[in-house]
Amino acid sequence: MNDTINISRLNFEKLGELYKHADNVLIENETIEDINCYWFKNKGDHSTGKLLLYLHGGCFVLGSLQSHQALVSHLSKNLMLPVLFVEYRLAPENPFPAAVIDITKVYQHLLSRYPGCDIVLMGDSAGAGLAISVLSKINEMDIHAPKYLIMLSPWIDLACTNQSLITNAAIDPILTKEQLEKFVSFYVNDKTVSAANPIETMYGPAPPTLIIVGSNEILLDDSKLICNKIAEQQTKVELNIYEGQNHVWMLEDINTEASKKALKEIQEFIAA
Repeated sequence: MNDTINISRLNFEKLGELYKHADNVLIENETIEDINCYWFKNKGDHSTGKLLLYLHGGCFVLGSLQSHQALVSHLSKNLMLPVLFVEYRLAPENPFPAAVIDITKVYQHLLSRYPGCDIVLMGDSAGAGLAISVLSKINEMDIHAPKYLIMLSPWIDLACTNQSLITNAAIDPILTKEQLEKFVSFYVNDKTVSAANPIETMYGPAPPTLIIVGSNEILLDDSKLICNKIAEQQTKVELNIYEGQNHVWMLEDINTEASKKALKEIQEFIAA
């Protein structure tokens, strides 16, 4: 099993080499609460009025700075924000709730370090699911919530029962239901799926939320599900479905019209 996972991790990291990093964005390593993190900062920008906390995808098992650094550099440049990228602990070596604990610690550190700063919480795929789990912890702890929540192609329901897992199976070139179920088993380990499932454990309201997803995704219905759930307590929630796009398409090419449109959409949403 370990050899298979290691090969998958190495292949996933190649996503970070598909296009160039954004110009004039510096990457600085920092250990926060014993967790490996990376700051993405635009040269000459020292503002701490708003920052973005980014949670990478990879089905809770894959992903690192290497896989996401190109994408995150362009997010930092286009949004003109410092971005903190968290290398949370991965399953199966560190199953649920390790990642949620790590991210929550980093979030609390940011609140203490930058009081009054507006934090944008953002994640793609499983990272978006982790964002929901962390947000639930934040609400349970009754601490200051993020200003905005941004989710790209979110994986929200680890029970894998949504209809699009079947109806979009033939047009999704990235994910399969069988793959997701395998990764869920790595993530939950000896816990139940319900205990780790972001949609089942969601607690309290979400901040203003933007959800971006492709029409080709088997996880399309996850976006619809979480949009409806958030809308029960938050009036400002947007779900934008990009026709013909695949799972987290901005990782593959940041320069397509769909990627440029999504970047602009995020920029406008958090500026409102």
